[in-house]
Amino acid sequence: MSEPPTSPLSTPVAVAVGVGCGRLTAVAVRGLAPAARLRVLSLSLVPVALVYPLARTAVPDKRAILREAGGVAAMGFVAALAVRRDRANQVAAGGWLAHAAFDLIHDPGGGSLIPRWYPALCAGFDVGVAWDLLAKP
Repeated sequence: MSEPPTSPLSTPVAVAVGVGCGRLTAVAVRGLAPAARLRVLSLSLVPVALVYPLARTAVPDKRAILREAGGVAAMGFVAALAVRRDRANQVAAGGWLAHAAFDLIHDPGGGSLIPRWYPALCAGFDVGVAWDLLAKP
């Protein structure tokens, strides 16, 4: 099995780029669909979590796919809570921050097409979205 593609993109740069992209995405959602912003950003947690299991070409280590499936289920649970709670912004932001932590500690292992720089970029993106949710309730 071949290794995921490498990139000269360092982890700090990937995180910084991700934060900027996440914040810009959240600002764009706020501008394009202000009434649906919270619902869109909350429900977006599920497809973001699906990236890891959908990037699999094989499952040599069942623990990795179990972690990824657990991440998808957890993000679905957080999304469901966020669209139904009084403190929905905080719940959704917590979900995005939890996914950022998942990105930073998860090792996709073999059988994944995820490039080495992607988890850092995704973690930054998640922080950028959470930042906007907390800054602009």
